[in-house]
Amino acid sequence: MTEIYDPFWKTGEDARQYDEFARTTFARIYPVIADQILERTGISTGTCLDVGAGPGLLAMAVALLSELHVTALDSSPEMNKLARRNIRDRCMEQLVIPVVGDVHAIPVADATFDLVISRGSYHFWNNLPLAFREIHRVLKPGGMAYIGGGYGTSRIRDEVLAGRKERGIADNPDHPARARFRKFRAGEIEASIEAAGISDYRIINDDSGFWMLLRK
Repeated sequence: MTEIYDPFWKTGEDARQYDEFARTTFARIYPVIADQILERTGISTGTCLDVGAGPGLLAMAVALLSELHVTALDSSPEMNKLARRNIRDRCMEQLVIPVVGDVHAIPVADATFDLVISRGSYHFWNNLPLAFREIHRVLKPGGMAYIGGGYGTSRIRDEVLAGRKERGIADNPDHPARARFRKFRAGEIEASIEAAGISDYRIINDDSGFWMLLRK
């Protein structure tokens, strides 16, 4: 049986490098994506879960632009420490709570969140149907999930990718993201969502990125 709980950022150095990248080259994407999440879901109050939250930048952007209280979930204890530091530095401890946990076994009760979000983590999930089922379980009736990846706009995408190339991240075969990043066959995402028992969903694939909107 494959172990579900498998932290992506297993060393402190890997986590610190990503945190530094997220707070510099990547920083501009989070307010844009947060604004798109809030606009497209229409949910701006209540409780929110950010799955694969990493150092907490998207979670904080959503909290700043809304009245949501956000739980920032990541399977890496190392990343959790960095998220706590970032949240403390922004004096946002009352709005964003970092938690160690895995999307395949989210450590909260059923119907806890009004909104579940995730950017860039689904490529690293071991079991898509199980992950979608867990996300659906923790949503309140009428709640929505906004899951996927992207940069918000084509201009920001081009600028960020150029920055990645300059830093050697895009072309480095030894970078941990390269080994774990999973590509999907045509229709695999939709089949996984439906296998989780979710019928109310739609796919967005435009300049903002590739996103799945799920409704409970």
